[in-house]
Amino acid sequence: MVNILRKADGLKKSKGGRKNKLNLEEQLLMVLECIREYRTYFHIC
Repeated sequence: MVNILRKADGLKKSKGGRKNKLNLEEQLLMVLECIREYRTYFHIC
């Protein structure tokens, strides 16, 4: 997953832009945790 994100980030940043505050591994972890949390809410409802 991280390799795919690196390729996409490279294409996105090819034009320039500011540096990410979080590295890609931390960004992926945040997204996965968010998905996991919303899935829990779905089952509770």
